[in-house]
Amino acid sequence: MLPRARDYERVSRRIETALDGPRDDADDVIEAILEASADVLAITGSCWHRTDPASGLPIAHAMLGEPAGSLEESLIYEYRRPDLNRFEELRSRRSPVGAISAETRGEMAASARFREMIAPTGSADELRAAFVDPFGLWAAMVIFTERRMTPDDLEFVSRLMPVATAALRRDAAARALAERPPVDAGDAELGPSVLIIDRDDRILAADAVARRRLGAVPDPRPVEVPGLISFVAAQARWGSDGRSQTARMLADNGGWFLVNASLLDDRDAGNVAVVVQPAPTASVVDGALRALGLSAREREVAALVLQGHSTKAIASALVISPWTAQDHLKAIYEKVGVSSRSELVSLVPA
Repeated sequence: MLPRARDYERVSRRIETALDGPRDDADDVIEAILEASADVLAITGSCWHRTDPASGLPIAHAMLGEPAGSLEESLIYEYRRPDLNRFEELRSRRSPVGAISAETRGEMAASARFREMIAPTGSADELRAAFVDPFGLWAAMVIFTERRMTPDDLEFVSRLMPVATAALRRDAAARALAERPPVDAGDAELGPSVLIIDRDDRILAADAVARRRLGAVPDPRPVEVPGLISFVAAQARWGSDGRSQTARMLADNGGWFLVNASLLDDRDAGNVAVVVQPAPTASVVDGALRALGLSAREREVAALVLQGHSTKAIASALVISPWTAQDHLKAIYEKVGVSSRSELVSLVPA
C-alpha cells in the first residue's frame, strides 16, 4: 500500500527533529533522511557524495544497503553517455529532485542507466536529489527503490531539501572552522605528486608521495583510487573537450588536497595523469566562507580582510566606494557572528 499524507508528515517531523540535534559525523544528515524514510520510499539501497560547494564534485563517498551498479558504471552515464537527471542539471532546477519514472513518464527503458545498470539488480526506480543553495552544492544523493516513485514521493523529498541542505552547510561550516592538522604531517612541503591511471581507474604508475596521499583519503569501496579521482578522470576523458579538470579532495583528518586530471596523448586509451598536492589556502578559505553563508562579493571582501588589507585598499581592489566596502564588512560580521576584523581573522583558519 502506498504511503498516505500522514505517513509523509510523520517521517518529515522525525527527520526535522533529527537534523536539529547534534551530529557526530558529516554523513549523519543524509543517514537520518534515509533511515527515517526507508519504509515510506521503499528504499533498497543508497549512495551519496558530500561535495565541494564550488565545483560540485565529490569530496567524500558513502553508501547504505545495496545500491545498484557501481561508481564506475554511473560515471559512464553521467559523462560518456549522458542520461536523465544528471547532477549538473538537477542543481539548476527549481526543485533539485528527480526520479527516472517521472522523467520517462513510466517508460523506464528510455533511460539507458535504468535499462542497463539498475533494472538488472531488481530495483524498480531511482530517485536523485541535489542539496544545493545559493552558496553551492553540498551533497548529492541517489536512492534505489523497490517500487516506482509517485508525485507524492517527489514532493515529500523536495520539501525536505531546504532544511537538510541548511544542516549540511552548518556542518560544513563547523568543520571548516575547527582547528585541524596539516593534510599529512610532514607532507605539505613536498609539493605536487603524480600518478597515471588507465581507463578502468587502475594505477599504472605513481610516485611514493602520491601513493601515501591516496592512503589518506577514505573510500568505502575496495578500490585503488578514491571516488573523487574517478570523477575528475571521467570528466577529463569524456566531458571536457581535452581540458584538464581540477577539484578539491578531503583527507581523513579533515585537510584538503587539490587534484588535477589531464587526458594523455592517446585519447582512445583513456589514460589520465593525475597531480595531487596540498590545496592552496585560498581555496580552503573560500570553502569556509561559503559554508558561513557569505555571498560572492562578501567572500571577496572577507578574503581581502583575511589578507590584512584595509577598508580603503579593499575598496580600491574591488572598485567600490569605502562606504560600500564598510557595508559589506558589517553584513559579514553579522552573518559570521563577530564584531571586528581581528575576531574574523581568528575565526577563519588560514
